Amino acid sequence: MVTYRQFDSGECSFMLVPNCSLGWAWMKRVFLFFGLCLAAVATYFAYLGAWLVLPFAGLELLILGIGIYANARWGATREQVSLNGNRLRVMRGRGKPEEVACLPRHWTRIKLRKDPRGWYPSQLLLQCHGRTVEIGKALVESERIQLAEDLSARLSFHAGALRHKPAPIPEGLGTAEQKIQTTNLNYG
Repeated sequence: MVTYRQFDSGECSFMLVPNCSLGWAWMKRVFLFFGLCLAAVATYFAYLGAWLVLPFAGLELLILGIGIYANARWGATREQVSLNGNRLRVMRGRGKPEEVACLPRHWTRIKLRKDPRGWYPSQLLLQCHGRTVEIGKALVESERIQLAEDLSARLSFHAGALRHKPAPIPEGLGTAEQKIQTTNLNYG
């Protein structure tokens, strides 16, 4: 899920959150429910004399607990992409930023790399001076494409607002010289 915020200072921020239908409290309830069901089945088989079921039931419960915990940790991961002045900052972590990447806003390019066969999800990359930062790994494809469009619009809008107007072409220059001067003045 992508949440957009615009601040009075001109800074804008995109918060990227994985789609998780259950919170931590409900995940604990699901674990408790499956644990009670598994304990009831294991107790019944142990009562019938198949006591060897108990260690395997405990192992199943351990694997289920590890899976639920790993899913909860993944669901708590947040990414924040903020555009402030001349800086684009990407912060990633749970609760507090664990990874921070700062890129110059004017030189950053957005690339949406798609799998040619369509087997894997696309990658949304921020590239600048040989450095690449991937964002939006936990987003679904449509959200990733929309985020790429929104970021491109924000970056191009800011670059367009700061770009200098080309100087007027002096009269008397030939067409080849006009093209050279025009291409040298238009950086974008």
